[in-house]
Amino acid sequence: MFRMARRKVPWILLFEAALMMRRRWRTLSPSDRTRLAELTRKSQGHPLRLTREERAEFRRIAGDLDLIGLVREMTPFGGGLRGRH
Repeated sequence: MFRMARRKVPWILLFEAALMMRRRWRTLSPSDRTRLAELTRKSQGHPLRLTREERAEFRRIAGDLDLIGLVREMTPFGGGLRGRH
């Protein structure tokens, strides 16, 4: 029984992450979503396949997704990545 539960946990976490990412994706404007998808396809996972301007545009749009906030939500208690003073 424990073994079965252990196998299911990663899928649950993956599903939760997908739902959170979907929420963030929907906060982007339709034009930003389209452009980010175009840039991702063009780069094929290699940022150097984009021009300097395209990389800057990609970073700007991806920054609107608040990926650090996503990581904080996925971290237990949400405080694992806060800056230290």
